[in-house]
Amino acid sequence: MAQPQQKWVRLELFGDFVLDHASLPDDHTPNPFQVEVNGAAITARMPPRIPRPSRRTLLPLTKTSSSSPLPAAIRFTAATAARSLTTTSSPQYAVAAAAKLSGLYPSPDYVPPTKPPSARPPETRKSQLIRTYTSLLRSTPLILFFQHNNLTANEWAAIRRELRAVLQTVPTPASMAGQPDIAEDIYLSVFRTRMFNVALKLVSFFDGEAAAAAAAASSTAAAAAAVSRGPHVHDLSDAAYEAMKSLQVPPDSAFAQLEPLIVGPLAGLVFPAVSPAHLAAALRVLAPGPQGSAFAPLLRKKNPGYYSADCQNGLAKLLLVGGRVEGGVFDVDGVRWVGGIEGGLDGLPAQLVGLLQGAGLGLTHTLEAGGKSLCDVAATRAMDFAPYQSSPPERERALSPQASPRPSADFRRSFSPSVHANHNQYNYQQNASPPPLQHPQPQRSWQPSIPGAYPSADAHREGVSEFDTSLGVRLDYEACLAYLAFPPLGAIFLLIMERNSDYVRFHAWQSSLLFTAILIIHLIFSWSRFLSWFFFLGDLVIMGYLTFRAYQDADTLDRFEVPIFGRIASNFLDDE
Repeated sequence: MAQPQQKWVRLELFGDFVLDHASLPDDHTPNPFQVEVNGAAITARMPPRIPRPSRRTLLPLTKTSSSSPLPAAIRFTAATAARSLTTTSSPQYAVAAAAKLSGLYPSPDYVPPTKPPSARPPETRKSQLIRTYTSLLRSTPLILFFQHNNLTANEWAAIRRELRAVLQTVPTPASMAGQPDIAEDIYLSVFRTRMFNVALKLVSFFDGEAAAAAAAASSTAAAAAAVSRGPHVHDLSDAAYEAMKSLQVPPDSAFAQLEPLIVGPLAGLVFPAVSPAHLAAALRVLAPGPQGSAFAPLLRKKNPGYYSADCQNGLAKLLLVGGRVEGGVFDVDGVRWVGGIEGGLDGLPAQLVGLLQGAGLGLTHTLEAGGKSLCDVAATRAMDFAPYQSSPPERERALSPQASPRPSADFRRSFSPSVHANHNQYNYQQNASPPPLQHPQPQRSWQPSIPGAYPSADAHREGVSEFDTSLGVRLDYEACLAYLAFPPLGAIFLLIMERNSDYVRFHAWQSSLLFTAILIIHLIFSWSRFLSWFFFLGDLVIMGYLTFRAYQDADTLDRFEVPIFGRIASNFLDDE
């Protein structure tokens, strides 16, 4: 009996297994179907129905290079064709076919040879570094930047050990009472300078919400499709890359001020919160100041490890260049100022209140300085030109006599004597002695020079008891000049030139003090035109009234004292 002719066909799928089978004989007798997977042979029965056109269709789809994975579309087509070939009335054939074709999909550990996995740890990759730095900059309010120069591992370990030990001794500030201690979260880290620069630029200038709004406002179909899927506006997106690529950095921005510091080897001391107490303690370790300052180095007796060789050598290679506090840039002096805030953040409101109070007091002192300096100069000059005093001044002379508020009310001359008045009585009144002065002065004769002559029409002023003055002017006229000769300048001139008459000097003192204060009021309200004119009219009224009182009281040398300034003028005159 002749043997049926057999024909062998070889199929290669994925390069992982080889499929060998015999063609069906003419009498349609089922022959074994042998599959070799990873060196193991599996024998199964194939259905008797395999049309040749289907096999020709399957072969081109399953032929692929052994060095590259099968595309997803081809795997899907091959799996569909395999399912169509296993649709028989016998279920065991379908199970066997599914088990054989499951090897068409690559295993989860399959690595394409064209893209080998990276050997770099994930935390050191550039993308992960940018994510880490942007998150750090957005969540950390205080970072100090240091430049380091080839520190060894032992030196880094010694510095971190001493820093941790000092931070543990800092008491919790009152502003952070009830919150966890931040000393455990303060750490010293080495930055990748280029990646940190990019992250700082992203945090400073890239706005994801604005980029998303711009993408949503675009009318292109591609942008609309992107919006429907959700625009990618994270820190590693194309939108962030394009925004940073076309960015013109403003010269007055915080990034522009901080960028010159981010050069060379860079390290940062990261604080989770702004605590001046912890900052001062860290500066005493990493950037100590001179002895006796708030940032003096640690004591050798309390911190012997700080003076070890590794720690000191490492600190010599660390240089504080600046800091970033609440988004602002601070130089070394600014960082020390933040660390020197007394009372922590709770001390800032107190310092603000003190600053505002100091500004108000400074303004008040500035306004008063002119009047005080003028009075001091006038007092000095008055003491220089004051006459010799043989006895201490009588303080009671500054006050009016106790018998009457006005001595002129008790004794008043008649400035207009009657024509029929007795000539002897007239001479008696004219020769009445004046009130005593501190410095007795000779009387000036204003009486008629011809004996027995009758008083003239101006006898009501010629009969006033007047005394010599340094300027040779009548006492009442000179007293009026204290208010009429451009006060306070005219009054100061009288204080300098007049050395004989206490009455004139009193009105000169009172005029200089009063009108100096009025001048300061004019300067304060000079912004208002209405108030300036109102005060000017008030000045004229005051000048006129005081001039009238100085002229009228010259008969009895009574002093008309204005409130406050008159009393001060009397005290000045008594001290002379």
